[in-house]
Amino acid sequence: MKFNKIISVALVALSSSLFQSCLKDQEDIFDEPTSLRVQAVLDDTKKTLMDAPNGWVFEYYPDRNISYGGYVYTVKFDEKEVTVGCELAPGEFESSLYKLTGDNGPTLSFDTYNSIMHFFATPWGGGGFGYQAYDGDFEFAIVEATPELVTLRGKRTGNIMYMRPLEGEAEQYIEAVAGISDNMFLTSAEGNVGTADVTVEIDLDTRYMEFSWGENSVGNYFVPTATGIRFLEPIFVGDGEINTLDYDPENMSYTGITSGGTSFTLIGSIPPTYSKFEEFIGNFTINFNKKYSVNVTLEPDKANNRFIVKGINKNYDVIATYKKAAGVIEICSQQVATDGNQLIWFCMWGLNPSTGSGSITWDTTAGMQFVKDPDKEGTFNIVSNGYEGLSWPPNTFCAYYFTGSVGATPRGQAVSKWRPLCTDNYYRQMTYLETMVKRN
Repeated sequence: MKFNKIISVALVALSSSLFQSCLKDQEDIFDEPTSLRVQAVLDDTKKTLMDAPNGWVFEYYPDRNISYGGYVYTVKFDEKEVTVGCELAPGEFESSLYKLTGDNGPTLSFDTYNSIMHFFATPWGGGGFGYQAYDGDFEFAIVEATPELVTLRGKRTGNIMYMRPLEGEAEQYIEAVAGISDNMFLTSAEGNVGTADVTVEIDLDTRYMEFSWGENSVGNYFVPTATGIRFLEPIFVGDGEINTLDYDPENMSYTGITSGGTSFTLIGSIPPTYSKFEEFIGNFTINFNKKYSVNVTLEPDKANNRFIVKGINKNYDVIATYKKAAGVIEICSQQVATDGNQLIWFCMWGLNPSTGSGSITWDTTAGMQFVKDPDKEGTFNIVSNGYEGLSWPPNTFCAYYFTGSVGATPRGQAVSKWRPLCTDNYYRQMTYLETMVKRN
């Protein structure tokens, strides 16, 4: 590291209130007023950001619990604007204003709306799906800025994030990262790191990798790179630390080198029930109760890792989430419409086949998963996602009424017009779900 180029802002790594009080208490110690010292940091930071000829790779971690792992942005700064790209939208770039301010310490703010930069911070939804964001940041405390590495802390989440100088063109880098991300299917792998015989578990939904050997285990979140992955913080296994891994999708393997110089390979395989995102795109028939069916179309919304399920009812659509770690889609209880002062929910119902009775839930974690049948091409078995809050495991989709806030006043099953429309043109609840089969 070139120490003469380091922009040290160690004081601002503390809480903003501590930063302000420390500077106030120490004004007599420094020759310059606080405002001038902060402005000098901002000026040097701006020069650092602008001097990167190709811009920066921004390793971005939304959500204060890092529930989604890390995502890759590219950012290129000029005097007033920043041009932003993201792995979620290859080939798309958007420019907007940015600013560097002394707001409770040196701050980088993407304060002008940019649909790419603000994706994780912008609520989405509509059509009765509800509104939510991914708890993302667009304002960042500047912890340290050098030509080799910019360290930021999200003001909303508190997450540490990094910007590294981009080598080559942003568009090519984003395409390479998206290619790696799209082809990451391994959920486990094995190999030797030095003398350690390790197994690796990979959660692709949270982008988290954990190494286990003997009685030891260590893991961390990661972002994809043009050749593999980079961990948020180094993982220590065997004789040294691991910062990055290369991924080979054809051989289903990760390779790396520890800081101690030990090279290693981790090899895995995909289970036969695993389905890639693209396998769920298209027209399907959902079969239930041995003799009924509903025709649906699954339209991809890849940026949100989900599908819009059309055809269940002409008055609403249903959301199915792709669970990349398992290679399945999942439909959970969800509000889908309103009828006057009543809420219409597409709920999970657990029915006892012997008695025909059971219980219903509006818990949005209760749902059904669609799992590939490896013996029947184009067929997916519909099974409970493991929810245990009902007297019988979930096995039925039910259109249900609530008055006021959900759960406050259950009103019973919704009338026919809100129920799924079957292929025989009758409206029915989808009892005892069986399979979903691809249609040409």
